[in-house]
Amino acid sequence: MSSDQLTDLYKQLCRKHNIEIQECVQEAFVVGSGAVLDLATQTLDVGTCAVLGKIMQMSQTLSKVSFEDCLLREECTKSLLLGLCGSGSVRTLSLKGNAIQATTTTALAKMLRHNRSIVRLSLEWNNLGLCPDSFASFCEALGTNSSLQYLDLRSNQLASDAATHLAEALARNCALLTLDVRWNNLGASGGKALLSSLRHNTTLTKLSLTGNSVPADVTAAIEAHVAQTARGSELRREYTSQADTLRHELEKQQRATTRQMENMERSLMEKDRAFNSAIKESKFEIGRLEEELRSRTKELEALVAKYELVSSALRLSQERISALEATNTSLETELRNSQEAAQTCHKEDREALEKALAEHIQEVRSLQKTITHLEAQVGELEFKCENQRKQILDYKENMCALQSEVKAVRHECDEMINSESLKHKEGLKQQEQQHNAEVVRLTNQHQQTETELREALRACEAQRSEVEAEVAGMRLQLSSERSSTQTQLHSLKQQLKAEHSATVRSLEERLEVSAGSLEEAQDRIRTQAASNATLTTTNARLSAQLRSLSNDLAEMRVSVEGKESEVREAERRVREEIAGLSEELRLEREQTARLKDTIVELKRRISELEGEKDQRIRDARAKEEEARRTREDEARRAALLHSAFLSYFNSSPAQPLPHPPSSH
Repeated sequence: MSSDQLTDLYKQLCRKHNIEIQECVQEAFVVGSGAVLDLATQTLDVGTCAVLGKIMQMSQTLSKVSFEDCLLREECTKSLLLGLCGSGSVRTLSLKGNAIQATTTTALAKMLRHNRSIVRLSLEWNNLGLCPDSFASFCEALGTNSSLQYLDLRSNQLASDAATHLAEALARNCALLTLDVRWNNLGASGGKALLSSLRHNTTLTKLSLTGNSVPADVTAAIEAHVAQTARGSELRREYTSQADTLRHELEKQQRATTRQMENMERSLMEKDRAFNSAIKESKFEIGRLEEELRSRTKELEALVAKYELVSSALRLSQERISALEATNTSLETELRNSQEAAQTCHKEDREALEKALAEHIQEVRSLQKTITHLEAQVGELEFKCENQRKQILDYKENMCALQSEVKAVRHECDEMINSESLKHKEGLKQQEQQHNAEVVRLTNQHQQTETELREALRACEAQRSEVEAEVAGMRLQLSSERSSTQTQLHSLKQQLKAEHSATVRSLEERLEVSAGSLEEAQDRIRTQAASNATLTTTNARLSAQLRSLSNDLAEMRVSVEGKESEVREAERRVREEIAGLSEELRLEREQTARLKDTIVELKRRISELEGEKDQRIRDARAKEEEARRTREDEARRAALLHSAFLSYFNSSPAQPLPHPPSSH
């Protein structure tokens, strides 16, 4: 509440109660700058004081009020004190020079009972001591007040009985720090009463007794006791401040250690989670690689089985070729035998030969037609074989291109892995150089890069698996085509064998029928030579196909060896990755061990700090014990001094007391 607001409130209250507005009060608000009401040496009427009492009761910012030398009437003072009973903001009150006495003193006592905000009270140049009963009520209220720290009772005509009441109030009061009773008439008995009350008071640090006819030794004893109390309060304040600082430091250290322990536990938990996740990922990767290795092993076993099947088929074809050669040799021997028999029977069979010549010519023509038809079929088969060879070459080129693409993708993956591993190593070096506070961030970044690398590796592995699936499909297609060509060749061989056996049976029948004529034998020899030539060409073609199949098998072996080398390389990379992960885990374990050592060191420091705290507490207790012993020594000395003073006072003759000065 500013000075303008206080002025407006004063005007409103004056208009409400039909009170004439005093310009001095308005000027006092303006001069008071909003927090101080200074009405010193002003003449105030009852209505104005009532309004001021309500203002002091309602205001929350008014901290200092001064009514010095206003010579207020009794009703005015009571109105002001009544308003101060409900005030919670006024801390300083000055009622100097207002002739307060009798019932006004009682109102002042009521104000002290109800007010809990006034710290400084100035009652200089009043008449509180003229009415002992009202002053007794004032002292009783003073004894129960817990906020007043400074009380000025100078020149209030206080006598020895007033000193007794004041001593009782001081014995019960625990907040008053300064008491000024100068220029009164307390006398020796009043000084003794105050001295005896100070034995029960531990807060009063300043007591002014000048001009009260108090003996010098009593004054000295009071000053010594007050000084001792001041020292004790100073020691208590120092002890309290030191204890507070120690408590604050201890709490701060405990909070800091608690935070450090929580941070360390959190970091250890995060690292444990990272270790567990890395171990799980490595186990998953190892299982995946083992599964892939098993699948590759199964594929290799299938290829080996296929190779064995092909080799067994080759052995069977070679055996069949050797059987055909044996039959050819047996036929040649039979032909030679039949030729010899035919030469012996040449003369006998010439006539039959002439008769059978026409039939033989017709049979030769039919055989030539069948041979041309077979040659056309052989040409078609050769064309189909040539197309199949071209397709096989195209498939081989595609497979080589796919292998080159796989190698390029693998090379790119290796380069990416090397670059990322270099980046990771550089990140680790920077991590060792940086502060402990950025360990978590670098670890998260490292995990993110590792996940990205794993995703890239997974993508590469997926591409690789797709390419391998395509290659496997092409191989299956080639194998199916090869199996179909082999079945066709087998059927052709069977057909040729059947035709050959049919021709052989027909020749045998004709030899038996014709009885071995020479020309027929020669024709048969030529046909046999032609059939042998066709068989040799088919044999050469089959041997060429066998060589191509053996070349294909060699290429398949080379591809299988390449796959095995790739599998071995993948196993080596996996072992290297596992070794790197184990090395990282070892480093993390070492870092965890260092963190545990740090935790042990922090616990040791905490125990040391607790020991220092206990030592400081013991020192403070020792200081308190020393202060207590000092207070006991001082009390004992004061008792001895009091007894000495009483013995001296009782033994000395009575002297007239000096009169107080007439002016201040």
